[in-house]
Amino acid sequence: MNSSINIKMPKWDLDMKKGKITRWFKKEGEIIDKGEDLFEVKTEKITKKVQSPNKGRLSQIFIPAGTSVPVKVVVAILAEPED
Repeated sequence: MNSSINIKMPKWDLDMKKGKITRWFKKEGEIIDKGEDLFEVKTEKITKKVQSPNKGRLSQIFIPAGTSVPVKVVVAILAEPED
């Protein structure tokens, strides 16, 4: 990974307009591996875990657990592990 990555609220189906982050599995500053659970999202239809797209350090969480946001909104920043 050459730079930070914006982690966005995913869109899993055509009807999905927003999701509620119910839980963060990591805290700011913690290292996460690619594919490891990062946060959990609840929609009108499902509850699903979102995995990290890369290994890195969870640099900043913008959306706290318990908050609903529209799809494609940046919820966190994943930085280089050594940053």
